[in-house]
Amino acid sequence: MSSLRRTSLKARHSAIPAFAGALAAAAYLLGAVVFSAASNGALPAPASASAEVPSRHQGIRVTGARNFDSLESEAPSVETAVLAAPIDNTASNMSPVVMAPDNAPTPATDKARLVLVIDDVGLDVDAAQRVLALPVPVTVAILPYAEAATPLAALARQAGHDVLLHMPMEPIGLADPGPNALRIGLSDVDLQARMRWAMAQVPGAVGLNNHMGSRFTADPRALRVALSAISHENPVFLDSLTTANSRGGAVAAGLGLRTLARDIFLDHDLDHAAIQARLEEAAQRARDNGYAVMIGHPHDLTLDVLEAWLASDAVSDLEFVTTGALADRLFAAEPGLQASLTE
Repeated sequence: MSSLRRTSLKARHSAIPAFAGALAAAAYLLGAVVFSAASNGALPAPASASAEVPSRHQGIRVTGARNFDSLESEAPSVETAVLAAPIDNTASNMSPVVMAPDNAPTPATDKARLVLVIDDVGLDVDAAQRVLALPVPVTVAILPYAEAATPLAALARQAGHDVLLHMPMEPIGLADPGPNALRIGLSDVDLQARMRWAMAQVPGAVGLNNHMGSRFTADPRALRVALSAISHENPVFLDSLTTANSRGGAVAAGLGLRTLARDIFLDHDLDHAAIQARLEEAAQRARDNGYAVMIGHPHDLTLDVLEAWLASDAVSDLEFVTTGALADRLFAAEPGLQASLTE
């Protein structure tokens, strides 16, 4: 019996190494199969936690387009338009920007380029139609709260003119810039909501310029917040320069916008001789610098002087271009020009 037990124990001990070896071989074989399958893409990759990267521009829900300030103004009231969904910042109401390639041929011309911008368009439809009938390319700056803003923008584009959003901004003093103006005391959300609402009222705009805004354009933080709502659309920002303290050009350039600045106000002094003198000054500045930007308003007197001047030989050596055309030419031909224009 003792001999039998020793034999049985010996048999069990001798079987353990063999069993262990079999297990090791099976594990090795299984590992090989898994490695082969993973190498061939047969197995799914392990799940990993990931955080969604937020967009640089957050969607803003606007429950209604209205006069947020409840300003008592002679300007028409803002049409109510409910935007039920968050604003899609990837969708654009602006005209597509076509940038010329670096090696694009430049048309041969010796003429100085002159940009004619007419501000405050929209409140007087008859005056607007007279502007659109001018015999040269014009940039029409349309007030977003004007009842005729949207159809006038369409008519201007059909006539071959450029359209700018003439964005109301807070001035210094008690002047009323109009409904839904950008004001430095507003929250970031409100500033961007007003900016997006205004762009929607002027479809097809190539960019914007400021209506009033001597206080707002001097505040870089507020201006940066407002312009960031549309910076992805690569608009033109034309600084009307209603104050020598404006930071508009620098802030806009920092956001990647193509920036220009007003050279001449035509009708600050609403007098025939004064307007004529300003037109001649703008033309001479264009001859000296290669281009100039002049801004006028749809006053009867301003348009009378303009029509006569445009029909004269005084403009024979000038080429009239729109704001967008000048910006495209400057920044496509000289990418480094952005900084020099805003210094």
